[in-house]
Amino acid sequence: MKKLNSYIQAETDKGFKILKDYSPWHREAIVNYERNCVVFNLKYLTNKINSFYENFLIGVLYHEIGHLIYFKQYPITFENFTETYKTNSEYFAFEYSLKTLIEIANNGDLEPLEATFENIYNRIKKLQDNNIEDENNSYSHVNALLRLANSEIFHKCQNFLTTASI
Repeated sequence: MKKLNSYIQAETDKGFKILKDYSPWHREAIVNYERNCVVFNLKYLTNKINSFYENFLIGVLYHEIGHLIYFKQYPITFENFTETYKTNSEYFAFEYSLKTLIEIANNGDLEPLEATFENIYNRIKKLQDNNIEDENNSYSHVNALLRLANSEIFHKCQNFLTTASI
């Protein structure tokens, strides 16, 4: 995970707090709002769970950083922590990750964008076929992904990757 670690270091140098820990949750990373940090699950980073690979995890890094930025702009309160808030946060995080990965691709590393976009594209296709099972009944993810499918950044990534593969 040398490449992922270099992206983590670059973001740490920018002031983002990124931790690595063994965790009981079954996700590759989460945002810890109280500690204002991203926490990567070491089960994924040490290949104890092989379902994700490094370039996709780079996309996860930028998705979670997107959450941190959103939470800073729109702090969570008891009153605003609604399904709409969660959906907006998820949408912002997906959008932020794609924008960042296009910048990275423009600087010569296309693989994280390819891996992340493929994952997002496949998730959206399943949702459009009314299969929400893989989203663990997270309506904020479902709604954000369906919204993302019609977004400018989604189509920009699709066109970018189509052009890059020609």
